[in-house]
Amino acid sequence: MSIDIPGATIPASTLDVLNPAQAARTNPEMRKVAQYPAFDWLRFVLASIVLLDHSGVHFPGPLGGGLAVDVFLALSGWLIGGILLKTPRSDLPRFFYNRSTRIWAPYFACAALLYALALAKEGFSLDWLKYLFYDATFTHYTFTRFPQALTEMPLGGTGNHFWSISVEEQFYLAAPLLMILLPFGRKAWPWLVVAAVLMALPSRFAPIALGVLAAVVHQRRPLVTGRWPRHLTLAAGACIVLALMWRWDVMALHAIFAVLVVLALAMPGRRLAIAVFAGAISYPLYLNQWIGGFATNVLLHQIGDLGRGPVLALTFLASLAVAIASWFVIDRQVMARRDGWYTPAHGRTAMIAAYSLLVIGLVGGGAIRMMGR
Repeated sequence: MSIDIPGATIPASTLDVLNPAQAARTNPEMRKVAQYPAFDWLRFVLASIVLLDHSGVHFPGPLGGGLAVDVFLALSGWLIGGILLKTPRSDLPRFFYNRSTRIWAPYFACAALLYALALAKEGFSLDWLKYLFYDATFTHYTFTRFPQALTEMPLGGTGNHFWSISVEEQFYLAAPLLMILLPFGRKAWPWLVVAAVLMALPSRFAPIALGVLAAVVHQRRPLVTGRWPRHLTLAAGACIVLALMWRWDVMALHAIFAVLVVLALAMPGRRLAIAVFAGAISYPLYLNQWIGGFATNVLLHQIGDLGRGPVLALTFLASLAVAIASWFVIDRQVMARRDGWYTPAHGRTAMIAAYSLLVIGLVGGGAIRMMGR
C-alpha cells in the first residue's frame, strides 16, 4: 500500500507518519511529534559518516564517527523528550511498544547474523558469550572494557558499534521514570543537573540529556521558531563550538555541539519522499555497516586490490544495498503492521520485557565483573 503526496508516492510503512491526521487515529503518539524534514537527511548523513569512519576514512580534528553518534544521541533526546512531555502515564505501554517494535527486530537480527558469521568463520569462543549477553541485555556500553574487548569480541570487535544501541535503550527506560513518575521530572532544572554531571564525568549519555533539556526548555520558551535568523544563529553557535573542539576535544563540547546542530535543523515542514526514504534506511545502514565491508573484503580477495577510492566507494554502495534490503525485509514489514498488532497488553509486555532485560544485564554484568572477566 502507498500514500500519495503531491509530487511523490511513498510506501505507507516507510515511517510512522506521512499523513499525520490519518496516523494519529491509530497511533496517538504521532500527535506528539512535529515533522522536521532536515532530520531525515541528518540521520542518513550521520550513519554514512560512521560507516566511512569505520571503513578507514580519517576525518579532520574532532569530526568523525564519534561526533556523528553524539548528534544521533542528541536527536533522540530532543525527539523522545518531546514525546514524553506530552505522554500521560496511561500512554506508557504505547511508548514502550513503539520503541521496542522500532529497535528490537532489526537490532537482534543484525546481532544474530554477526555472531553466526563469526561462528562459521572463526569457530566458537567462550568470550563471545559475555558480549552476546551484553548485546542481548542492552548493557554493552555499561560493561565493555577496552582495549581488552577488541581481542575478545567476535570478528575483531566488529559489533562494537552496538554500544550506542545500549545507550539509547537505557535512555528509553530511564527517561519515562524521570519525566512521568517524578513530580519535577518535566522541569528544566533536574535535566540541567543531569546533563552537567554527565558532561563532567564524562559520559556518552550527555548529548541525550542535553537533547531532553532542550525539549523541556522549548516547551516553555520556544528555542526553534522556523524562522531563518534564529536557526542561522544556532548554526553559527554550532560552528563556534566546533572550532573550540579543535583545541579542547572534550565531551561537554561534543554534547553542546550536537544539540546545537539538532536545534539548528529543527525546522518544521513537508518531508520529501526521497528524504523520508533516506531517513528510514539510516538505522539499518548504521546497524549493518560491517556487512558491506565484509562483502567488499571477500570480493577483493578474489579480484585483488582496486585502490583506496574505489574500495571505499564499493564498501559504501554494498553497505547501502544491505541497508535497503534489511529495511525492506524487516523494518518496513514491522512498521507497516505494528499499529494493527498493538494492544495495551502487548504494550505492557514490551515494557516488562525491556526493564527485565536491563535488570538481568546489570546483575549479570556486575557478576561477570566481580569474577574478573
